[in-house]
Amino acid sequence: MNLAGEKATLLPTLYGRALDSQSPDSILHDTMAYDAVQQIEVNFSTVGLRRGDDTAIALRARRLDDWAPEFLAAHPECVVLHLGCGLDTRVYRIDPGPGVRWFDVDYPEVIELRGRLFPDRDGYTAVG
Repeated sequence: MNLAGEKATLLPTLYGRALDSQSPDSILHDTMAYDAVQQIEVNFSTVGLRRGDDTAIALRARRLDDWAPEFLAAHPECVVLHLGCGLDTRVYRIDPGPGVRWFDVDYPEVIELRGRLFPDRDGYTAVG
């Protein structure tokens, strides 16, 4: 899998969420990110994370994870279009209701990798 250029920008956020998941004080508890990191053959020490970036990444994701269910509760029959989704696992973390149609969109190579790393779920479509 060639994750060069803009496609490589998914690596630091994935790695930050994975590191956070292993902390005893985890903010996000994104064990799917940790499992994905274990399956990808990448030297994650070279992705450019600095000290504390994992916490910042997890806090930002937590804020979006808190906001999204509020929106979905007010709009239970909506369509979510997640552009440039990378290897984000939000759809699994927040578990939207049955009326929500969720589309993760990214480069075909990224979507192919998502298909190898993450399970299918009802109401969810990944688009390359």
